[in-house]
Amino acid sequence: MRRSPRSAVAPARALLPLALAAWLLLPCAAAAQDDPRPLGDARVAAQVGAGVLVTPVAFVAAGKLTEMVAERMGADDPRASRVALVGAWTGAALATAAAPTAIGARGPGTGSYAAALGGTLAGGAGSWAIVRFMNRGSEEGRGACRVGCALAALAVFTLPSVGATVGFNLSRRER
Repeated sequence: MRRSPRSAVAPARALLPLALAAWLLLPCAAAAQDDPRPLGDARVAAQVGAGVLVTPVAFVAAGKLTEMVAERMGADDPRASRVALVGAWTGAALATAAAPTAIGARGPGTGSYAAALGGTLAGGAGSWAIVRFMNRGSEEGRGACRVGCALAALAVFTLPSVGATVGFNLSRRER
């Protein structure tokens, strides 16, 4: 069976966020040689929680703002919606990385926003993979999904923030 050129590109596109995240995280982790005091559990929980809370707010706000700008620039409704979706995902990623960075920057050390953004992208890729895994098969063939679906949903919503927190904290160093 011969594969079309388009189907060969799809797996490579799926790996692009992971490659970008690795590119952003690895230099920052290597630069963190002078480890500052470790962060407490409460601060790490606050980093993750703030990222989880800010993500949907930024998604909606950035999407609406992008849609308004696209419509003012003369885009028709379907095109404005596509542009708004790109703006929403971009705004959510930037804000998700900003929340753990703002909380983690207080105290004895400093870290990298780029590393937090790389962690957000890696967590987002993990979320996407979970969604793809959970949506396999037909609707009729699936049984009731209680605990597994609840855990998958929790992971999907928290992985970008966890990734941002890990990325930022890996890049921490003394001031």
